[in-house]
Amino acid sequence: MSAMTRRILPAAFSAGILSVVFLSISPRAQGQDVQQYLRNQYQGKTFVLRGFPVGDVLRYGSSGASDGAATGDWTTDGFVRVSDIHLSGDRLVIQAQRLTVVRPDRKELELSPRLRGAPDRGGTETVQVEIKAETGHNPSLDQVVAIAAKIFLTPQDSLDDLVPDYWKPCVRQGIKRDSANCSFAAEILFVPGVAAPTSKASSETADAGDDSRNQMLRVGNGMSPPHITHHLEPEFSESARAARYQGTVILMLGANKEGTPTNLRISQPIGCGLDEKAVQAVRNWKFAPAERDGVPVDVEIAVEVDFHLY
Repeated sequence: MSAMTRRILPAAFSAGILSVVFLSISPRAQGQDVQQYLRNQYQGKTFVLRGFPVGDVLRYGSSGASDGAATGDWTTDGFVRVSDIHLSGDRLVIQAQRLTVVRPDRKELELSPRLRGAPDRGGTETVQVEIKAETGHNPSLDQVVAIAAKIFLTPQDSLDDLVPDYWKPCVRQGIKRDSANCSFAAEILFVPGVAAPTSKASSETADAGDDSRNQMLRVGNGMSPPHITHHLEPEFSESARAARYQGTVILMLGANKEGTPTNLRISQPIGCGLDEKAVQAVRNWKFAPAERDGVPVDVEIAVEVDFHLY
């Protein structure tokens, strides 16, 4: 069902800073009806689920602790759009539509409804999630908002702190919008918890990257490139297969003198869970190492991983 092209390319990162203004959710609304406050602040709006939990029904205790749902990929299990939120007895009940992060036509990363459908045809059903959190009897507004903050990211959070290390450089560039390969559409940037809080953003320098990659050599100048000797085909993510979504992921990585991939980072994503699948596959590849004057050396390379459905 899939085909993959393996090509090794030289590549590099650039960095910059862009200040982002994002929405703030005030936890205090004295005198307001709790139900009305919930509708005003959450209904019809997009949020990031803390921990990127997998599943159609998510349950939380009164402390905000989840019932142990598995952690998914932030591009497929992170974003939801709330369609209804209300108190029902001793519970906070939220109905939401799952959204997936995609990069159509190699432009900005944006949000699209997540689909569920048979592999041999486009998905026809949007994926919904029901969230139930115990609140206790007659909770105050502050208690309800505190529980909601354990479910959703708030403006005090920052997405780049929560994604896997191989995503961090790309996510930081996406927030700053300083890279054509990793750039977030405004609809993502305005979701609470995506951009770093102002105090953090002002204290951060541009992405310094990993010191180890500064010690890596680049292919060229008389150096022979590494060659792939063993590879695994990547799998399609469930959401990409349902939507018949395909494309090419570019990863940066080190190929050390033992021929092992190290320090994988997503350089050019396509979203929909495929970037994670590319990383999972390439981690298990093996290389004949690069050589300089006949001696194996560590190098930094870029690898393309193609996902195509037939």
